[in-house]
Amino acid sequence: MQFVRVLLLSFAATGGVWPATAQSKYTAGGTPTGLEEEIRWKVNRGRFDSASENLLRGTAYTDVPAFSGPLAPNQSITLSARHQSEDMAKANLFQHATVPGSLYYNPVTQPNPWDRMSAEGYSWYYAGENIAAGYSGAESAYVGWWNSTGHRENMYNSVYREVGNGYYFWTASTYQKYYTMDLGNSGNNCFFTDTIFQDTNSDGIYEQTEGLPGVAVLLLVGNTQIGSYDVSSAVGSFAVPIQSIIGGATVQVVLSNTTTASVTLSIPRGYTNYSTVALAAAQSRVYGTFIQPATTRNMGLRDVTPAQASPVAARLGLMRTGTNMLLSWPSALGQSYQMQWTTNFVAWNSSTNTIQAGTGSNMTWFDGSTTALGPKCYRLVIRKP
Repeated sequence: MQFVRVLLLSFAATGGVWPATAQSKYTAGGTPTGLEEEIRWKVNRGRFDSASENLLRGTAYTDVPAFSGPLAPNQSITLSARHQSEDMAKANLFQHATVPGSLYYNPVTQPNPWDRMSAEGYSWYYAGENIAAGYSGAESAYVGWWNSTGHRENMYNSVYREVGNGYYFWTASTYQKYYTMDLGNSGNNCFFTDTIFQDTNSDGIYEQTEGLPGVAVLLLVGNTQIGSYDVSSAVGSFAVPIQSIIGGATVQVVLSNTTTASVTLSIPRGYTNYSTVALAAAQSRVYGTFIQPATTRNMGLRDVTPAQASPVAARLGLMRTGTNMLLSWPSALGQSYQMQWTTNFVAWNSSTNTIQAGTGSNMTWFDGSTTALGPKCYRLVIRKP
């Protein structure tokens, strides 16, 4: 028999502000596991568009905001969540209070979730927690919270801007699988955050094996890089602090492949639709821009307006091979090409029925019918995404 339980807790108080990191790689986001990141991704998709979340789940809840910014990963509260899940599992208890005999915290002096967050170094202003047990995985745990009024309101509360999910499995415990979601707000800190992944099975959903590491996310105002940058973790998580950016500023989002292999990114444009962006090894690209909010809230890739890429001119090379012609040109990833020819500059004929995606290297087309139709002129049609 499967046992399932959920509990929530939320608290607010005046606290310190975590200082912003300047001109360096942001490291406080930490490295979630695949399951932990999958829960964050599901919450962030729903926070972007709760009406679509209701539609997907067959519900009609009206107690959550229509939109709230994505939650950024935070290593300190991830640790507090992981430790609480482990403590509950090993003590065979299910509670928000620090368990007696905790491996990590003093249950007398650190009895609450926010005490555990503070113990891990998190300077919270608002703090909250959801817990669950017995669910089979990230999807069922999230849906359990979604269908519970207090848990749903907790994880969709726009006052929270950071999250740490912690999972622990202990076969000797009643529920075996334990989940903790710790939520926080660290003063005026806010982030540009999301998940970098490739939707390999084309189902429109992030899964634990689809995260793409090694993609740097840099933000620029004008030509100046601001604040910190981040590089996607093993499961695709990233966060870049943005509280230093003036409200109303136009911010460019640059994606840079720091790996030695080409990657294809599935970047969300809305709740269900995605853009596909290819990056060759060591290639950087301005993906798009967003407007820095005047209020303190997080932004994500769904808030970005993609850049209208300008076609890169390609120098067309022609070389005779007997009575035929070999045409070649350099191509760029993210652009498409089609060779066309004419004998009268009125009617243009396409060399192929379909337009060809750029490969990042030279492309060629062999015209083996140059003598049958007399003199020909050629042109290369380049299309942007």
